[in-house]
Amino acid sequence: MIDSLPKLIDLYLHINNFTGIIPDSIAKLTDIRVMYVHRNRLTGSIPAAFSSLKNLLILRLNNNGFTGSIPSIIGLLASLTQLGLGNNSLTGTIPDSIGKLPSLATLRLGVNKLSGSIPATIGNLKDLTNLDLGNNSLTGAIPDSIGKPSNLGSLNLRENKLTGSIPTTIGNLQYLTTLDLSANSLTGSIPSILGRMSNLENLQLSNNSLTGSIPQSIGNLDQLSALNLTGNRITCPADFTQCVVNQNLSSTFCGTCPNFCNTCVKPAPPAPSPSLTATTTPPSTPTGSQAPSSSSPPSPSSPGTSTSQSGGGLSAAAIAGIAVAVVAALLLLLIGLLLLYWRSYKKEAAQGAATAIKEGKDVGAHGDIEDLAGSVAASRCTEYSLEEVMAATSNWSDDNRLSSGTFGDVYKGVSPRDGTMPWAVKRAKLLDADFQREVRQIADKNHPHVVRLLGFSVGGDMRIRPEQVLIYEFVPNGDLDTWISTEAPFPLSFKQRLNILIGAARGLEYLHSFGLVHRDIKPANILLGADMQAKIADFGLVRVVEGSMVGTTRVMGTPGYVDPIYSRTSMATTATDVYSFGVLMLVVLTARSPTTMGGGEGNHILKWVKGCLASDSPTRLKDLSMDAPDDAVLRLAQLALTCTAERTASRPRMTRVATELQGVRDEVVGKEELSAAVKVDEQAQEMKRSSNRDAHLQCIDNLLEGKSFEYQPTYVVGP
Repeated sequence: MIDSLPKLIDLYLHINNFTGIIPDSIAKLTDIRVMYVHRNRLTGSIPAAFSSLKNLLILRLNNNGFTGSIPSIIGLLASLTQLGLGNNSLTGTIPDSIGKLPSLATLRLGVNKLSGSIPATIGNLKDLTNLDLGNNSLTGAIPDSIGKPSNLGSLNLRENKLTGSIPTTIGNLQYLTTLDLSANSLTGSIPSILGRMSNLENLQLSNNSLTGSIPQSIGNLDQLSALNLTGNRITCPADFTQCVVNQNLSSTFCGTCPNFCNTCVKPAPPAPSPSLTATTTPPSTPTGSQAPSSSSPPSPSSPGTSTSQSGGGLSAAAIAGIAVAVVAALLLLLIGLLLLYWRSYKKEAAQGAATAIKEGKDVGAHGDIEDLAGSVAASRCTEYSLEEVMAATSNWSDDNRLSSGTFGDVYKGVSPRDGTMPWAVKRAKLLDADFQREVRQIADKNHPHVVRLLGFSVGGDMRIRPEQVLIYEFVPNGDLDTWISTEAPFPLSFKQRLNILIGAARGLEYLHSFGLVHRDIKPANILLGADMQAKIADFGLVRVVEGSMVGTTRVMGTPGYVDPIYSRTSMATTATDVYSFGVLMLVVLTARSPTTMGGGEGNHILKWVKGCLASDSPTRLKDLSMDAPDDAVLRLAQLALTCTAERTASRPRMTRVATELQGVRDEVVGKEELSAAVKVDEQAQEMKRSSNRDAHLQCIDNLLEGKSFEYQPTYVVGP
């Protein structure tokens, strides 16, 4: 049947119970871009017919029962950005041709029966952000080329049969957040260069044959939240003083090595220099005493101890207090100078970036200069003239204005090139560098649950401030915030809310797979399509998980949804979004504000929900406008609380969140279908019994009227 749809572009058959094989006739779908066939019960081999699908962007065949080897023709799918073949029964080796996919960002081959070595050609995948080869039978050494995909955010090689040492080239992966090499046969020491991977959150090296000492540089990983070195022969250096400052570190060591977050503290600051110590004579100096000489200042004693020199002078406590005051004043002065420098830098950067945008160039965080239009040409993002945008929005007419926000006003428009495609046009207020960053980060992102960027435009007076415009797909049903308020056109059912949450979770999972952190997940940033499909929007705060780009001088986001850890540290990670999503789930479930609970029940929804669960009152959690089973409500609330765990290491990844939500929905849908089937059966039985009764009554009427009739026996079928 599918082969009769040659113009098919997107195919979504995932999470069903389809069986059988993929037919060779799949080759007729030459226009197809997205193929989601994962989580079924398909078998057989991966057909060579896939070689005809030159436009394929996403291929997900994971979680099926496919056998055989990965065909080498996979290297012919040059447009492929995501390839998911994990959780099957594939055998053989990983073909070298896998390195011929220039746009591949996600490669998941884990949980199969693959053997042989990791092909060095993987180093050719410059856009790779997620590599999962775990739980196979791969042998040999980890190739040095593994450090070439500089955008890699997650590397999983766990539970294979890999040997040799950990290549130092892994230290080149500066965006890496997860490194899992556990359960192999790796030898040698832990490379000290791993301490340079400033974004590393999860380091798993357990159950190998590693030796030597833990490198001091590991103490530099201030983003690290999970570390496991058990099952090795690693020792702790005697002078191991550097520590991971992150108090959320979940660490497991071998031997007697200390737990970072329990036994280590930051080194005490050095004592104040004598040249900075105050030497003023005290107000009342006893007769015969002498004020301390400025050339020979007194040595402060331990805090809390009061001593004097030569019968008088400043006490040690007073000197310590003066020293602290002087140091504090110097720190304030330094902070002031830094702020002045930062403002000057931002002003110069904005002026320089305006010129760069006009010339189609980018002055990035690393100083590289690229052509902005050229860098997005490979995507479906188009550059429009400012005149076209003005015509599309009727010269920024107020009648076309959809919303106003921190990062710009949004207008509805229609593409002037075809006169039919609706637009959502954001007249951005971003700094020039931020505008370029937003275009670059999302221009090539194409996912059904992420609002798609269609184009951009730059114009206006470049000497003062350029006009910066982002053109998104128009999403007709507004935002989720409206639909869970009293202004909603109609109340959302529990199943609709679950579908929306699943879609938003999948969209966020997709962004996280590229190392992108949204930082402002809330109902107002979840838009709903014509079929109420959720789409994540508003990318003004999105940042790549990389040191300085995520660390900010002030915390961004919406009160009530902001992760407390992010509030304290100003450092955002994917766990920051998971926390916000947990709050979002509770708001969607209860239709309550996250911070205005009223009635003395607490000032945050988390506290109120925990109170309801503690008192065994899950029914109180439900929005009164919807009907939902208590067990499903309970599961949803518990999942949300897991997402908002105090320790980031205890929070699940969005992949797991989406899967859990899918499970809740499937259970609810299954019960509804069963209930509906029982109801239909009961109605059918009642109709049959009613029909039989009518026939018998007709017979009696005929007898009373003296009419003849033919007796036709009927049988009442019991329930």
